[in-house]
Amino acid sequence: MVQYNNKTVFSKLIEVINGNKLNYIINKYNSDYRIQHFNTKSHVFSMLYLQLSNTKSLRGLIDKLNYSPKLQRTVNVPSLSQLSRKNANRDYRIFEELYYSMINMAKKELGIKKSNEKFKEIKAFDSTVITIASSLAPELFFEGKSSGIKISTLLNISQSLPEKVNIVPAKINDRKCIDDFFDDKDTLYLFDRGYYNYNWYDNLTDNGYKFITRQNTNAVIEEIRSTYVENELVFDAEITLGTDYSKNKTHNKYREILTFDEEGKEIRFLTNVFDIEAEEIMELYRLRWKIELFFKWVKQNLKIKKWLGHNQNAVKIQIYSALISYVILALLKTRMKIKSSMISISRIIEVNLLEESSVLNLLSG
Repeated sequence: MVQYNNKTVFSKLIEVINGNKLNYIINKYNSDYRIQHFNTKSHVFSMLYLQLSNTKSLRGLIDKLNYSPKLQRTVNVPSLSQLSRKNANRDYRIFEELYYSMINMAKKELGIKKSNEKFKEIKAFDSTVITIASSLAPELFFEGKSSGIKISTLLNISQSLPEKVNIVPAKINDRKCIDDFFDDKDTLYLFDRGYYNYNWYDNLTDNGYKFITRQNTNAVIEEIRSTYVENELVFDAEITLGTDYSKNKTHNKYREILTFDEEGKEIRFLTNVFDIEAEEIMELYRLRWKIELFFKWVKQNLKIKKWLGHNQNAVKIQIYSALISYVILALLKTRMKIKSSMISISRIIEVNLLEESSVLNLLSG
């Protein structure tokens, strides 16, 4: 068991951030040029403290700083206006690059835990939208009276790590946010029917990427042959999508698996994987719900629901700070071999951030 003592819980948690890497990123973006009072490290650490302490606003963070000598030893934020201004103007890519450097560290520590013999890894992707009144963020106008930001995420299922994240205005189409998600032909990709497009399915298949998705309810199919399944509530067929009279008919063959829910409603799955049992296809697709749980956890436990700044730069800094906090807790869970859930860990950390770091030893007790 890792032993912690002396410093505060918060100062120990942020030690996981590689100082040389952070310095490299700061120098790369020249983000401390002519900065006297509120440097980049203080900015990063203040945003992480806000996330981990469940502080609900920038003003709330400043209030905590003003009355906490312990926190002042780690973070220096001169004023609310400076914090707000730096969120709006300091390059969000500093936080983005720090996030990906920590993801790479976490992947190495967690290793690859194969959850299926056929695929090296299983990954799921989806997006979630966070909205705000359009009057507060007109440059991010979405619909009606709302502005919005979209977070498209590729989640590594076996490691529960959000490997890739694209943050864009909410009005951008989902499929335009995921081109860089496909990079490994030994990986199985899971996604919902909101991404359906016959030509895109063919493109993925032609390039050797394997996927399972939900079949669209109004899909037009041509059945080539069916395969007998012992389970009388499961039907397995080889199909093509589209019609001869349309330009979007698939030139590849796919597999449609039909079953029923408890109310007798049809559930259809679509895949280009032909060499495993139909029921295993259904079980694999159920793993996609882990990304729904991830989004739920992030929204409930980190400060993403409420925007802390109203331009795109500030929003991205807030989101990457939340995701960095998630990785910090995931690394803590792994290093200390903590069996508690991430929700329990985050709640315990929240109320003990400024206590002596020896408190952390209780987590693995």
